[in-house]
Amino acid sequence: MMSKTMFQKAYALLLLVVMSCPVWAQTDQERAEALFQEGYILYQQHYSPNAFTKFKEAAQLGHAEAAYYAGNILRRNHTFITEEAEQFYRQAAEGGDVYAMLRLAQDGNFCGTLRDCDYDHEEWIDRALETALPRAEGGDSEAMMELFSVYWAAGERGEAFEWTEKAAENGHAFAQFWLAVGLLDERDMGFYWTEEGRREDILKWLRASAEQGFPKAILKLAVELKEDGRFEEANEWVDRMGQTDYFDALFNYGLILLDGPEGMFRYPAVRPVEGLAALIALQRQTDSSEVERAIDDYKETLDADVIAEAEARSDELLVDTPILHYLPKFGI
Repeated sequence: MMSKTMFQKAYALLLLVVMSCPVWAQTDQERAEALFQEGYILYQQHYSPNAFTKFKEAAQLGHAEAAYYAGNILRRNHTFITEEAEQFYRQAAEGGDVYAMLRLAQDGNFCGTLRDCDYDHEEWIDRALETALPRAEGGDSEAMMELFSVYWAAGERGEAFEWTEKAAENGHAFAQFWLAVGLLDERDMGFYWTEEGRREDILKWLRASAEQGFPKAILKLAVELKEDGRFEEANEWVDRMGQTDYFDALFNYGLILLDGPEGMFRYPAVRPVEGLAALIALQRQTDSSEVERAIDDYKETLDADVIAEAEARSDELLVDTPILHYLPKFGI
């Protein structure tokens, strides 16, 4: 028979094990999230092979969104949904990822020609709607943007537009950008008596997104203001472009400063040191051949002392800053 002392020790050990289990689970969750964040940065830097490794590890720990991105990388690499990609998408969908459901809902030969993947497309659309709609109706602006993709996939363009508008009104920065660029501008959605009214709304929503710091909106707003001949306003946003981590914004920022008043933005003054330094730092961080060619071209027109100062100053710029491309989660 177990003595009282032995029983107490056994009970204490059992209690320790039971209390430790949530800690282990939480550790796995934290590890999965850390791996996902590392993978996401690599993905946004166009380092898909390295990103895939991180996403796969996170998915193995139960991270649904990581599973979606792992499936996405495989699909893009092969231009169709492989069996492995399907497994990742199904894991993500079971974890509530609406965009994974929409991948499985896509019509067409998305599995290539070597295997049958005749999914029940309508069922996946319905599941995506059932997942996103209650959250959106509860005020979740991210879910509102999910509904844009759900309704667009279902062919209900009006509903898609309305939910994007609701998300924008609720302060969702990407929704504001997408409403301006993707729907009002590119697709001419929404009713306006005049094109001037449409244009006002495009700039209004771009500004709302840019003021929240969304880098793609900052660049686009600067470009649109320039197109309207509002150069002073445009160049205020050019200066903001240099404070982002967005590749296209930083690249254009450097070029605009180098061109000065003679360039398309009519930037108030030529700032060759700052402009070249920005490009050198960007090239160092990204190893972009496009940026390297631009640097070489401008160096041919600049004095040696300007180049030397720019090279020295570049050492202080973008240090430990991942340069991102802000790829959308769905649509590519």
